[in-house]
Amino acid sequence: MHRLRFLPLAIAALAAVGGGCSSLTPPTLGGAPKQPAAAADRPSQPGQPNAYETAFMVQGTPTASYALVARGVLNCWLGAAGPLHATHVFAAEAAPPNQGGAAEIVLHERDPTFRDQRGPRALRVRFEQAQGGVRVGFVNLRLSAAFAEAMAQDTATWAKGGSGCRVRELRVPPMLTGWTTAPPPNAGGGGLR
Repeated sequence: MHRLRFLPLAIAALAAVGGGCSSLTPPTLGGAPKQPAAAADRPSQPGQPNAYETAFMVQGTPTASYALVARGVLNCWLGAAGPLHATHVFAAEAAPPNQGGAAEIVLHERDPTFRDQRGPRALRVRFEQAQGGVRVGFVNLRLSAAFAEAMAQDTATWAKGGSGCRVRELRVPPMLTGWTTAPPPNAGGGGLR
């Protein structure tokens, strides 16, 4: 019991010696692995074909920029004729404007084994208030680099109030989904004329 009496004094002494304003680094375990980033949120390694990350500034508020980009994503990339319509799911979070309005859009690969079908993250777009405007950060996690570059250009265009859909201009071959369409009923030519 007498040893515990000196515990607060020992903690105070250690704090004074290695205090909060010093440049000392905390001790580490030499053989312990570093804490990995979440697997679903880890960008591809540099040098892999799909690594792509960019950021740009736009005028306005994060909420307004988020609304413009979300509309473009839902109409262009995930719309009925969009290239990601069958393969990806939209998810977003936005803080109210009176709390800074920071927002994030995440595209997940579609995974039907989950109730909400949100599989691994494929793309992330963040909107944050910054001095002089809104910082829009774009991180590709799983899509091809060419596709990601076109998507980043779309994001920049929409955030600035423009329109267009560069992703559709790529003419990417359709992705195989495992099903085929049946031939039309009159394909054999034996129907009514």
